[in-house]
Amino acid sequence: MSDERGTSGSPSAGDTGQEQAQKSIVVVDDDRQLAELMREFLTDEGYRVTICAHGDQAFSVIRSLLPDLIILDVRMAEIGGLGVLYLLSTDPQTRRIPVLMCTAVSAGEMQPWQDVLDEKGVPILYKPFELSQLTDHIAAML
Repeated sequence: MSDERGTSGSPSAGDTGQEQAQKSIVVVDDDRQLAELMREFLTDEGYRVTICAHGDQAFSVIRSLLPDLIILDVRMAEIGGLGVLYLLSTDPQTRRIPVLMCTAVSAGEMQPWQDVLDEKGVPILYKPFELSQLTDHIAAML
């Protein structure tokens, strides 16, 4: 039987349900209301969630926490999500952390970046989205 995140109900050897519940996520989004909604929802799903509202602070926050997953908005003041993604990809400590881009930017506007994101294995979740879409992406990435 699977829980809502799509993980197996019976842990594998060396893996406990508590370890699954302790996965950490950093949400980088300057839309405070959406970030808080994601934090509340994902905390209820058993994740530890940290919010960073500014792209220019995101890299240092992520580097200090080394989360299991990053949800990264594309358009933010100062440095956008694509800039943060570049910084993450050049650092040996952060380059392997899965990233889910989350954006209100249209698919057409994202097209020039699609090949790079595909190459890096970075999916895009377009706003507005259903919370079930968010959990589906997270389950596939963790």
